[in-house]
Amino acid sequence: MSSPFIRPYNAAHDFSAAIHIFNQTAHSAIQFEPALTIGSHIYCRPYLLLCPSTCLVLDSGTGQAVGYIIGTVSTAEFVKQYQEEFIPGLDPRAVPRPTDEEGKSPDDVVVTEMKKAAYDPEGALLHRGTPQLLERYPAHLHIDILPEYQRRGFGMQMIEQFVETLKMHGARGVHLGLVATNTGARRFYERLGFRVFDEVMDGGRSGEVGREGDSLYMTKEL
Repeated sequence: MSSPFIRPYNAAHDFSAAIHIFNQTAHSAIQFEPALTIGSHIYCRPYLLLCPSTCLVLDSGTGQAVGYIIGTVSTAEFVKQYQEEFIPGLDPRAVPRPTDEEGKSPDDVVVTEMKKAAYDPEGALLHRGTPQLLERYPAHLHIDILPEYQRRGFGMQMIEQFVETLKMHGARGVHLGLVATNTGARRFYERLGFRVFDEVMDGGRSGEVGREGDSLYMTKEL
């Protein structure tokens, strides 16, 4: 069997594997239905469908994708495409629109916020209150790798290749968001040259730069 390697995403063979990877690696806060399915329609499926040329997968060596790095050169253009091409194709049975009658349990609140994000990519991605983020770092990414392939150096290799792909497409900067309390992930990205975004994003409520709610935003010039 060949060793794992990184290759371009192949829509004909990798789509289902990518959804499986997302489901297996999604944050514990959304590891229940319908949050998990809605999450895949926010953080995974649109990138595979709208910008496959900037998506890479980690191949196990047998043709099976066991990790991916997905993203876009221009967040603003991605949002426009999402609105024009992705939202019209959303199945309301899988991703219902939010209503005023949503419940108030913790799970209901999570699902309601995700429904809003699925139908309002501007609010989730454009950071209107901090326009400097997209002006300086217009690209963004998501990376997920199945647990058995983590901590083996593949994540670093995937990000390095993804950055080179962004450069070839003319991007001058990239950003990503992570759970603010995930110090391990922060150190990982710092080793790759990412730094916490140096602007206040939440009006000073957190007392931290780069902080917006539970998320911390990191950036890298290309």
